[in-house]
Amino acid sequence: MTISRLSLFLIVAGIPGLALAGPSSHDDPRGLMPVAPPPVSAGQAPCGELPARPLTLPDLVDVALCRNPQTRVSWASVRAAAAGQGIARAGNLPTVDLSVGPSFVRNDSFNSGGFVDSNGQIIGGSSSSNQVNTSASLAVRYLLFDGGGRAARIEAADARQRAALALYADAAQGVVLNVVTAYNSLLANRAVETANIANVAFARQSRDLAAGRKTAGVATSADQLQGETSLAQAELTLIQTRGNIRTAAAQLAVAAGLPPQTTLDLAPPAPLASGDMLRRGADALIADAERLRPDIVAARANVDNANANVRAQQSAGRPSVSVSATNTLSAVDTSIDRNSGVVGLSLAIPIFSGWNQRYNIASARAEAERQTALAEQTRQQAGLSVYSNYVALDNALASLVTARALVASATESAALAQGRYKAGVGTFADLLNAQSALAGARQQLAQNEFNVRTANAQLARAVGGIGEAIDGERR
Repeated sequence: MTISRLSLFLIVAGIPGLALAGPSSHDDPRGLMPVAPPPVSAGQAPCGELPARPLTLPDLVDVALCRNPQTRVSWASVRAAAAGQGIARAGNLPTVDLSVGPSFVRNDSFNSGGFVDSNGQIIGGSSSSNQVNTSASLAVRYLLFDGGGRAARIEAADARQRAALALYADAAQGVVLNVVTAYNSLLANRAVETANIANVAFARQSRDLAAGRKTAGVATSADQLQGETSLAQAELTLIQTRGNIRTAAAQLAVAAGLPPQTTLDLAPPAPLASGDMLRRGADALIADAERLRPDIVAARANVDNANANVRAQQSAGRPSVSVSATNTLSAVDTSIDRNSGVVGLSLAIPIFSGWNQRYNIASARAEAERQTALAEQTRQQAGLSVYSNYVALDNALASLVTARALVASATESAALAQGRYKAGVGTFADLLNAQSALAGARQQLAQNEFNVRTANAQLARAVGGIGEAIDGERR
Protein backbone atom coordinates (compact mmCIF):
# COMPACT_ATOMS: atom_id res chain seq x y z
CA MET A 1 0.00 0.00 0.00
CA THR A 2 1.27 3.47 -0.83
CA ILE A 3 1.69 5.94 2.00
CA SER A 4 -0.28 9.19 2.02
CA ARG A 5 1.33 12.51 2.93
CA LEU A 6 -0.44 12.53 6.26
CA SER A 7 0.62 8.97 7.07
CA LEU A 8 4.19 9.75 6.02
CA PHE A 9 4.16 12.85 8.20
CA LEU A 10 2.98 10.83 11.19
CA ILE A 11 5.92 8.48 10.70
CA VAL A 12 8.40 11.32 10.31
CA ALA A 13 6.91 13.18 13.28
CA GLY A 14 7.96 10.28 15.48
CA ILE A 15 11.64 11.13 14.85
CA PRO A 16 12.94 13.46 17.60
CA GLY A 17 13.58 16.97 16.39
CA LEU A 18 11.33 16.80 13.35
CA ALA A 19 7.98 18.58 13.30
CA LEU A 20 5.68 20.47 10.99
CA ALA A 21 6.67 23.91 12.23
CA GLY A 22 5.65 27.29 10.96
CA PRO A 23 7.60 30.55 10.78
CA SER A 24 8.46 32.35 14.00
CA SER A 25 6.10 35.05 15.17
CA HIS A 26 5.28 37.14 18.23
CA ASP A 27 3.18 34.33 19.70
CA ASP A 28 5.56 31.61 18.51
CA PRO A 29 9.16 32.86 18.71
CA ARG A 30 10.59 29.37 18.26
CA GLY A 31 8.49 28.62 15.17
CA LEU A 32 7.10 25.41 16.69
CA MET A 33 3.41 25.87 15.92
CA PRO A 34 2.24 24.45 12.57
CA VAL A 35 0.28 26.83 10.39
CA ALA A 36 -1.75 24.53 8.13
CA PRO A 37 -2.85 20.90 8.53
CA PRO A 38 -1.07 18.25 6.46
CA PRO A 39 -3.19 16.88 3.58
CA VAL A 40 -5.01 13.60 4.10
CA SER A 41 -4.36 12.56 0.50
CA ALA A 42 -1.75 13.50 -2.07
CA GLY A 43 -4.31 15.03 -4.40
CA GLN A 44 -6.21 17.06 -1.81
CA ALA A 45 -7.21 20.47 -3.17
CA PRO A 46 -6.55 23.66 -1.19
CA CYS A 47 -9.42 25.20 0.70
CA GLY A 48 -11.63 27.57 -1.23
CA GLU A 49 -15.05 27.90 -2.78
CA LEU A 50 -17.06 24.95 -4.07
CA PRO A 51 -15.94 23.92 -7.58
CA ALA A 52 -18.21 25.31 -10.29
CA ARG A 53 -18.89 21.86 -11.78
CA PRO A 54 -20.59 18.64 -10.78
CA LEU A 55 -18.95 17.38 -7.60
CA THR A 56 -17.13 14.07 -7.36
CA LEU A 57 -16.59 12.18 -4.12
CA PRO A 58 -12.99 13.53 -3.79
CA ASP A 59 -14.38 17.06 -4.21
CA LEU A 60 -16.79 16.50 -1.33
CA VAL A 61 -14.00 15.07 0.81
CA ASP A 62 -11.80 18.11 0.16
CA VAL A 63 -14.66 20.44 1.09
CA ALA A 64 -15.35 18.49 4.28
CA LEU A 65 -11.71 18.58 5.41
CA CYS A 66 -11.78 22.36 5.08
CA ARG A 67 -15.24 23.06 6.52
CA ASN A 68 -16.18 20.30 8.92
CA PRO A 69 -15.90 21.61 12.52
CA GLN A 70 -14.46 18.31 13.74
CA THR A 71 -11.22 18.81 11.82
CA ARG A 72 -10.90 22.39 13.10
CA VAL A 73 -11.32 21.22 16.70
CA SER A 74 -8.60 18.59 16.29
CA TRP A 75 -6.25 21.01 14.54
CA ALA A 76 -6.63 23.54 17.36
CA SER A 77 -5.51 20.77 19.74
CA VAL A 78 -2.42 20.24 17.59
CA ARG A 79 -1.47 23.90 17.83
CA ALA A 80 -2.08 23.90 21.58
CA ALA A 81 0.21 20.89 21.97
CA ALA A 82 2.86 22.67 19.87
CA ALA A 83 2.63 25.62 22.25
CA GLY A 84 3.22 23.14 25.06
CA GLN A 85 6.50 22.21 23.36
CA GLY A 86 7.58 25.84 23.57
CA ILE A 87 6.59 25.99 27.25
CA ALA A 88 8.66 22.89 28.02
CA ARG A 89 11.70 24.32 26.21
CA ALA A 90 11.54 27.55 28.20
CA GLY A 91 13.60 25.82 30.91
CA ASN A 92 16.59 25.69 28.55
CA LEU A 93 16.89 29.47 28.68
CA PRO A 94 17.56 31.83 31.59
CA THR A 95 14.86 34.04 33.05
CA VAL A 96 15.47 37.77 33.11
CA ASP A 97 13.41 40.13 35.28
CA LEU A 98 13.63 43.91 35.50
CA SER A 99 11.91 45.75 38.29
CA VAL A 100 11.78 49.54 38.56
CA GLY A 101 9.87 51.37 41.25
CA PRO A 102 9.89 54.84 42.84
CA SER A 103 8.69 55.29 46.41
CA PHE A 104 7.72 58.44 48.25
CA VAL A 105 8.95 58.77 51.88
CA ARG A 106 7.70 61.35 54.37
CA ASN A 107 9.22 61.63 57.85
CA ASP A 108 7.51 63.61 60.65
CA SER A 109 9.03 64.06 64.14
CA PHE A 110 7.42 65.68 67.15
CA ASN A 111 9.36 67.14 70.11
CA SER A 112 7.90 69.71 72.60
CA GLY A 113 11.35 70.59 74.05
CA GLY A 114 12.60 72.67 71.18
CA PHE A 115 13.80 76.29 71.29
CA VAL A 116 14.28 79.20 68.97
CA ASP A 117 17.87 80.16 68.12
CA SER A 118 19.13 83.66 67.44
CA ASN A 119 18.15 83.39 63.80
CA GLY A 120 14.55 82.50 64.62
CA GLN A 121 14.90 78.76 63.62
CA ILE A 122 13.22 76.06 65.71
CA ILE A 123 15.84 73.68 67.06
CA GLY A 124 14.88 70.25 68.41
CA GLY A 125 11.16 70.70 67.99
CA SER A 126 8.71 69.10 65.55
CA SER A 127 9.97 68.63 61.98
CA SER A 128 9.08 66.90 58.69
CA SER A 129 10.95 65.85 55.55
CA ASN A 130 10.04 64.41 52.14
CA GLN A 131 12.17 62.34 49.78
CA VAL A 132 11.71 60.17 46.70
CA ASN A 133 13.61 56.86 46.62
CA THR A 134 14.02 55.08 43.29
CA SER A 135 15.42 51.60 42.67
CA ALA A 136 16.03 49.50 39.57
CA SER A 137 16.92 45.83 39.75
CA LEU A 138 17.94 43.43 36.98
CA ALA A 139 17.91 39.73 37.93
CA VAL A 140 19.07 36.79 35.80
CA ARG A 141 18.45 33.19 36.86
CA TYR A 142 19.40 29.96 35.13
CA LEU A 143 18.93 26.32 36.05
CA LEU A 144 22.20 24.51 35.46
CA PHE A 145 21.19 21.00 36.52
CA ASP A 146 17.96 19.39 37.69
CA GLY A 147 18.60 15.67 37.45
CA GLY A 148 17.14 15.29 33.96
CA GLY A 149 13.73 16.78 34.69
CA ARG A 150 14.03 19.51 32.10
CA ALA A 151 14.89 17.04 29.33
CA ALA A 152 12.10 14.70 30.45
CA ARG A 153 9.51 17.46 30.31
CA ILE A 154 10.61 18.33 26.76
CA GLU A 155 10.32 14.66 25.74
CA ALA A 156 6.84 14.52 27.27
CA ALA A 157 5.75 17.66 25.40
CA ASP A 158 7.09 16.28 22.13
CA ALA A 159 5.20 13.04 22.72
CA ARG A 160 1.98 14.95 23.41
CA GLN A 161 2.47 16.82 20.15
CA ARG A 162 2.86 13.53 18.26
CA ALA A 163 -0.29 12.22 19.92
CA ALA A 164 -2.20 15.39 19.01
CA LEU A 165 -1.11 15.12 15.38
CA ALA A 166 -2.14 11.48 15.27
CA LEU A 167 -5.53 12.29 16.78
CA TYR A 168 -5.98 15.00 14.15
CA ALA A 169 -5.21 12.44 11.44
CA ASP A 170 -7.68 10.04 13.03
CA ALA A 171 -10.37 12.72 13.16
CA ALA A 172 -9.67 13.72 9.55
CA GLN A 173 -9.93 10.13 8.37
CA GLY A 174 -13.15 9.79 10.35
CA VAL A 175 -14.54 12.83 8.53
CA VAL A 176 -13.55 11.28 5.20
CA LEU A 177 -15.31 8.03 6.08
CA ASN A 178 -18.45 9.92 7.14
CA VAL A 179 -18.52 11.72 3.80
CA VAL A 180 -17.96 8.49 1.88
CA THR A 181 -20.71 6.72 3.83
CA ALA A 182 -23.17 9.58 3.31
CA TYR A 183 -22.26 9.75 -0.39
CA ASN A 184 -22.75 6.00 -0.81
CA SER A 185 -26.07 6.21 1.04
CA LEU A 186 -27.27 8.88 -1.39
CA LEU A 187 -26.13 6.78 -4.36
CA ALA A 188 -27.91 3.74 -2.92
CA ASN A 189 -31.15 5.66 -2.44
CA ARG A 190 -30.96 6.98 -5.99
CA ALA A 191 -30.39 3.42 -7.24
CA VAL A 192 -33.41 2.32 -5.24
CA GLU A 193 -35.39 5.15 -6.81
CA THR A 194 -34.43 3.94 -10.28
CA ALA A 195 -35.44 0.41 -9.32
CA ASN A 196 -38.73 1.62 -7.89
CA ILE A 197 -39.51 3.62 -11.03
CA ALA A 198 -39.03 0.42 -13.01
CA ASN A 199 -41.20 -1.43 -10.49
CA VAL A 200 -43.97 1.17 -10.90
CA ALA A 201 -43.78 0.86 -14.68
CA PHE A 202 -43.99 -2.94 -14.48
CA ALA A 203 -46.87 -2.77 -11.98
CA ARG A 204 -48.72 -0.35 -14.26
CA GLN A 205 -48.30 -2.72 -17.19
CA SER A 206 -49.63 -5.57 -15.08
CA ARG A 207 -52.60 -3.46 -13.92
CA ASP A 208 -53.39 -2.38 -17.48
CA LEU A 209 -53.09 -5.97 -18.66
CA ALA A 210 -55.55 -7.15 -15.97
CA ALA A 211 -57.95 -4.30 -16.82
CA GLY A 212 -57.80 -5.17 -20.50
CA ARG A 213 -58.45 -8.84 -19.87
CA LYS A 214 -61.40 -7.95 -17.61
CA THR A 215 -62.84 -5.72 -20.33
CA ALA A 216 -62.46 -8.61 -22.75
CA GLY A 217 -64.33 -10.82 -20.30
CA VAL A 218 -61.47 -13.27 -19.76
CA ALA A 219 -60.43 -12.06 -16.27
CA THR A 220 -62.22 -11.27 -13.05
CA SER A 221 -62.51 -8.00 -11.15
CA ALA A 222 -60.21 -9.51 -8.52
CA ASP A 223 -57.32 -9.45 -10.98
CA GLN A 224 -57.91 -5.78 -11.76
CA LEU A 225 -58.19 -4.87 -8.05
CA GLN A 226 -55.03 -6.77 -7.23
CA GLY A 227 -53.32 -4.90 -10.05
CA GLU A 228 -54.52 -1.56 -8.68
CA THR A 229 -53.32 -2.50 -5.19
CA SER A 230 -49.91 -3.60 -6.47
CA LEU A 231 -49.48 -0.36 -8.44
CA ALA A 232 -50.47 1.80 -5.46
CA GLN A 233 -47.99 -0.04 -3.25
CA ALA A 234 -45.20 0.47 -5.81
CA GLU A 235 -46.03 4.19 -6.08
CA LEU A 236 -46.08 4.55 -2.29
CA THR A 237 -42.66 2.90 -2.06
CA LEU A 238 -41.36 5.31 -4.71
CA ILE A 239 -42.65 8.32 -2.76
CA GLN A 240 -40.94 7.07 0.42
CA THR A 241 -37.69 6.49 -1.46
CA ARG A 242 -37.70 10.05 -2.78
CA GLY A 243 -38.10 11.29 0.79
CA ASN A 244 -35.11 9.17 1.76
CA ILE A 245 -33.11 10.75 -1.07
CA ARG A 246 -33.77 14.24 0.28
CA THR A 247 -32.70 13.15 3.77
CA ALA A 248 -29.57 11.43 2.45
CA ALA A 249 -28.65 14.55 0.45
CA ALA A 250 -28.98 16.68 3.59
CA GLN A 251 -26.79 14.23 5.54
CA LEU A 252 -24.14 14.39 2.83
CA ALA A 253 -24.18 18.20 2.85
CA VAL A 254 -23.74 18.30 6.63
CA ALA A 255 -20.96 15.69 6.48
CA ALA A 256 -19.18 18.02 4.04
CA GLY A 257 -19.60 20.94 6.43
CA LEU A 258 -22.36 22.61 4.40
CA PRO A 259 -25.92 23.63 5.37
CA PRO A 260 -28.38 20.71 5.11
CA GLN A 261 -30.52 22.51 2.53
CA THR A 262 -27.56 22.87 0.13
CA THR A 263 -28.31 21.46 -3.32
CA LEU A 264 -25.37 19.35 -4.46
CA ASP A 265 -24.82 18.74 -8.16
CA LEU A 266 -23.03 15.40 -8.20
CA ALA A 267 -20.96 13.94 -11.01
CA PRO A 268 -21.53 10.31 -12.05
CA PRO A 269 -19.93 7.99 -9.46
CA ALA A 270 -16.74 6.07 -10.05
CA PRO A 271 -17.04 2.37 -10.94
CA LEU A 272 -17.45 -0.08 -8.08
CA ALA A 273 -14.28 -1.25 -6.35
CA SER A 274 -12.81 -4.44 -7.71
CA GLY A 275 -11.44 -5.66 -4.40
CA ASP A 276 -7.76 -4.97 -5.14
CA MET A 277 -7.04 -4.64 -1.41
CA LEU A 278 -8.19 -8.20 -0.83
CA ARG A 279 -5.39 -9.58 -3.02
CA ARG A 280 -2.79 -8.35 -0.52
CA GLY A 281 -4.15 -10.65 2.16
CA ALA A 282 -5.32 -9.94 5.70
CA ASP A 283 -1.85 -10.37 7.26
CA ALA A 284 -0.27 -7.69 5.05
CA LEU A 285 -3.16 -5.30 5.67
CA ILE A 286 -2.90 -5.77 9.45
CA ALA A 287 0.84 -5.08 9.25
CA ASP A 288 0.08 -1.87 7.31
CA ALA A 289 -2.47 -0.88 9.94
CA GLU A 290 0.06 -1.26 12.77
CA ARG A 291 2.34 1.10 10.89
CA LEU A 292 -0.16 3.64 9.55
CA ARG A 293 -3.23 3.81 11.77
CA PRO A 294 -3.33 7.18 13.56
CA ASP A 295 -4.87 5.77 16.74
CA ILE A 296 -1.96 3.34 17.10
CA VAL A 297 0.51 6.18 16.53
CA ALA A 298 -1.32 8.23 19.19
CA ALA A 299 -1.32 5.32 21.65
CA ARG A 300 2.44 4.83 21.26
CA ALA A 301 3.00 8.57 21.72
CA ASN A 302 0.95 8.41 24.92
CA VAL A 303 3.27 5.65 26.17
CA ASP A 304 6.29 7.85 25.42
CA ASN A 305 4.65 10.74 27.25
CA ALA A 306 3.92 8.58 30.31
CA ASN A 307 7.49 7.24 30.42
CA ALA A 308 8.89 10.76 30.15
CA ASN A 309 6.63 11.83 33.04
CA VAL A 310 8.12 9.03 35.15
CA ARG A 311 11.60 10.43 34.53
CA ALA A 312 10.38 13.94 35.28
CA GLN A 313 8.96 12.82 38.64
CA GLN A 314 12.17 10.99 39.48
CA SER A 315 14.20 14.12 38.79
CA ALA A 316 12.15 16.09 41.32
CA GLY A 317 13.78 14.09 44.10
CA ARG A 318 17.34 14.83 42.92
CA PRO A 319 19.54 17.85 43.70
CA SER A 320 19.34 20.89 41.44
CA VAL A 321 21.89 23.62 40.83
CA SER A 322 20.98 27.17 39.81
CA VAL A 323 22.99 30.31 39.18
CA SER A 324 21.69 33.84 39.61
CA ALA A 325 22.97 37.36 39.16
CA THR A 326 21.34 40.58 40.34
CA ASN A 327 22.31 44.22 39.94
CA THR A 328 20.45 46.92 41.89
CA LEU A 329 20.71 50.66 41.42
CA SER A 330 19.09 52.96 44.00
CA ALA A 331 18.73 56.74 44.24
CA VAL A 332 17.47 59.24 46.79
CA ASP A 333 15.72 62.14 45.12
CA THR A 334 17.94 62.80 42.10
CA SER A 335 21.25 61.54 43.55
CA ILE A 336 22.44 57.98 43.00
CA ASP A 337 22.77 56.45 46.42
CA ARG A 338 23.96 52.89 45.76
CA ASN A 339 24.84 50.41 43.02
CA SER A 340 25.17 46.82 44.18
CA GLY A 341 25.62 43.48 42.36
CA VAL A 342 25.17 39.93 43.59
CA VAL A 343 26.17 36.65 41.93
CA GLY A 344 25.09 33.41 43.55
CA LEU A 345 25.21 29.65 43.07
CA SER A 346 22.39 27.70 44.68
CA LEU A 347 22.26 23.97 45.44
CA ALA A 348 18.83 22.59 46.39
CA ILE A 349 18.66 19.09 47.89
CA PRO A 350 15.22 17.61 48.57
CA ILE A 351 15.34 15.77 51.90
CA PHE A 352 11.85 14.89 53.03
CA SER A 353 8.37 15.81 51.81
CA GLY A 354 6.17 13.30 53.60
CA TRP A 355 6.91 10.68 50.90
CA ASN A 356 4.98 12.87 48.46
CA GLN A 357 7.60 12.41 45.77
CA ARG A 358 7.63 8.63 46.11
CA TYR A 359 3.91 8.50 45.54
CA ASN A 360 4.22 10.85 42.59
CA ILE A 361 6.71 8.45 41.01
CA ALA A 362 4.50 5.46 41.80
CA SER A 363 1.52 7.21 40.23
CA ALA A 364 3.51 8.08 37.09
CA ARG A 365 4.71 4.47 36.77
CA ALA A 366 1.16 3.17 37.11
CA GLU A 367 0.03 5.59 34.40
CA ALA A 368 2.86 4.37 32.15
CA GLU A 369 1.70 0.79 32.67
CA ARG A 370 -1.87 1.82 31.86
CA GLN A 371 -0.85 3.57 28.65
CA THR A 372 1.24 0.56 27.60
CA ALA A 373 -1.77 -1.72 28.11
CA LEU A 374 -4.01 0.72 26.20
CA ALA A 375 -1.53 0.78 23.31
CA GLU A 376 -1.60 -3.01 23.11
CA GLN A 377 -5.39 -2.97 23.31
CA THR A 378 -5.53 -0.43 20.49
CA ARG A 379 -3.21 -2.58 18.38
CA GLN A 380 -5.34 -5.68 18.90
CA GLN A 381 -8.58 -3.84 18.16
CA ALA A 382 -7.02 -2.43 15.00
CA GLY A 383 -6.14 -5.93 13.83
CA LEU A 384 -9.69 -7.10 14.52
CA SER A 385 -11.13 -4.11 12.68
CA VAL A 386 -8.97 -4.79 9.62
CA TYR A 387 -9.85 -8.47 9.55
CA SER A 388 -13.59 -7.85 10.11
CA ASN A 389 -13.71 -5.29 7.29
CA TYR A 390 -11.59 -7.58 5.10
CA VAL A 391 -14.19 -10.33 5.51
CA ALA A 392 -17.04 -7.83 5.02
CA LEU A 393 -15.62 -6.60 1.69
CA ASP A 394 -15.00 -10.14 0.49
CA ASN A 395 -18.56 -11.09 1.41
CA ALA A 396 -20.01 -7.93 -0.18
CA LEU A 397 -18.24 -8.62 -3.48
CA ALA A 398 -19.47 -12.20 -3.52
CA SER A 399 -23.01 -11.09 -2.64
CA LEU A 400 -22.93 -8.53 -5.44
CA VAL A 401 -22.29 -11.24 -8.02
CA THR A 402 -25.26 -13.21 -6.68
CA ALA A 403 -27.47 -10.09 -6.56
CA ARG A 404 -26.76 -9.34 -10.22
CA ALA A 405 -27.60 -12.89 -11.19
CA LEU A 406 -30.77 -12.65 -9.09
CA VAL A 407 -31.90 -9.50 -10.91
CA ALA A 408 -31.25 -11.12 -14.28
CA SER A 409 -33.26 -14.22 -13.43
CA ALA A 410 -36.05 -12.26 -11.71
CA THR A 411 -36.37 -9.95 -14.74
CA GLU A 412 -36.68 -12.90 -17.08
CA SER A 413 -39.14 -14.64 -14.76
CA ALA A 414 -41.35 -11.53 -14.46
CA ALA A 415 -41.40 -11.06 -18.22
CA LEU A 416 -42.32 -14.69 -18.67
CA ALA A 417 -45.08 -14.50 -16.05
CA GLN A 418 -46.49 -11.37 -17.70
CA GLY A 419 -46.46 -13.08 -21.11
CA ARG A 420 -48.12 -16.21 -19.75
CA TYR A 421 -50.88 -14.15 -18.12
CA LYS A 422 -51.40 -12.17 -21.30
CA ALA A 423 -51.70 -15.42 -23.24
CA GLY A 424 -54.22 -16.75 -20.73
CA VAL A 425 -52.08 -19.68 -19.55
CA GLY A 426 -50.91 -18.09 -16.28
CA THR A 427 -52.64 -16.67 -13.25
CA PHE A 428 -52.48 -13.10 -12.02
CA ALA A 429 -51.17 -14.41 -8.67
CA ASP A 430 -48.18 -15.89 -10.51
CA LEU A 431 -47.59 -12.52 -12.16
CA LEU A 432 -47.77 -10.69 -8.83
CA ASN A 433 -45.33 -13.14 -7.25
CA ALA A 434 -42.86 -12.68 -10.09
CA GLN A 435 -43.34 -8.90 -9.94
CA SER A 436 -42.65 -8.89 -6.17
CA ALA A 437 -39.57 -11.08 -6.63
CA LEU A 438 -38.22 -8.67 -9.25
CA ALA A 439 -38.79 -5.66 -7.01
CA GLY A 440 -37.01 -7.40 -4.15
CA ALA A 441 -34.10 -8.38 -6.39
CA ARG A 442 -33.64 -4.80 -7.57
CA GLN A 443 -33.66 -3.59 -3.94
CA GLN A 444 -31.03 -6.19 -3.01
CA LEU A 445 -28.81 -5.18 -5.93
CA ALA A 446 -28.90 -1.52 -4.84
CA GLN A 447 -28.13 -2.53 -1.25
CA ASN A 448 -25.25 -4.79 -2.29
CA GLU A 449 -23.69 -2.06 -4.42
CA PHE A 450 -23.88 0.22 -1.37
CA ASN A 451 -22.31 -2.54 0.75
CA VAL A 452 -19.38 -2.94 -1.65
CA ARG A 453 -18.63 0.80 -1.79
CA THR A 454 -18.94 1.22 1.96
CA ALA A 455 -16.99 -1.94 2.85
CA ASN A 456 -14.13 -0.85 0.60
CA ALA A 457 -13.98 2.55 2.34
CA GLN A 458 -14.23 0.99 5.79
CA LEU A 459 -11.38 -1.42 5.06
CA ALA A 460 -9.22 1.48 3.82
CA ARG A 461 -10.11 3.39 7.00
CA ALA A 462 -9.30 0.37 9.16
CA VAL A 463 -5.86 0.09 7.55
CA GLY A 464 -5.25 3.83 7.89
CA GLY A 465 -5.08 4.58 4.16
CA ILE A 466 -8.47 5.98 3.25
CA GLY A 467 -6.69 8.94 1.63
CA GLU A 468 -5.26 6.58 -1.02
CA ALA A 469 -8.74 5.21 -1.68
CA ILE A 470 -9.99 8.75 -2.32
CA ASP A 471 -7.04 9.54 -4.58
CA GLY A 472 -7.93 6.45 -6.60
CA GLU A 473 -11.24 8.11 -7.55
CA ARG A 474 -9.77 11.46 -8.62
CA ARG A 475 -10.16 12.23 -12.30
